[in-house]
Amino acid sequence: MVLTALLLGSAAALASCGDDEAGGTEAASDAATSATSSSPAPTTTSAQPEPEQLIVDVINGFHRAVDANKGTRACRLLTSELQGVYAQNPGASDCPGGIQQLHDELGKTKLSTLKFASADVEVMKKGKEAVVSHERIAKRNGTNPEKTNSYNLERERGGWKISYIG
Repeated sequence: MVLTALLLGSAAALASCGDDEAGGTEAASDAATSATSSSPAPTTTSAQPEPEQLIVDVINGFHRAVDANKGTRACRLLTSELQGVYAQNPGASDCPGGIQQLHDELGKTKLSTLKFASADVEVMKKGKEAVVSHERIAKRNGTNPEKTNSYNLERERGGWKISYIG
């Protein structure tokens, strides 16, 4: 319930932000899937994306999945603990149900309007955890830091997963 309220507060602050920022992956372990970007694709395919960009891609993928009401896809980008939090939303029996409720509560507000950049990401604990602070997000998006969420991520089974939003 608290998570939904925090996301809604952040989403309301973002309703007037700019265009969608595309790009990313469906899951951190699927770094090569469904990338769409306004910038040209890199010319080399052997280079692995930096962890910071993978993290941005995970957050953007989560936002796009919520906007499209794709609960299963959104839940794949969350740690099992955070999936459990969404499953506890009133009226939800599982994580996808919690995402559907969030999607419905957001109405026309789109989370994907929130912009992130790899420069906003701080990777810690020998590359196993990362944070995108609400201050950096607010500065990039011109929103109130007190109404903007931070994102914590963990490296899980070779990929990045969102472990906390708030």
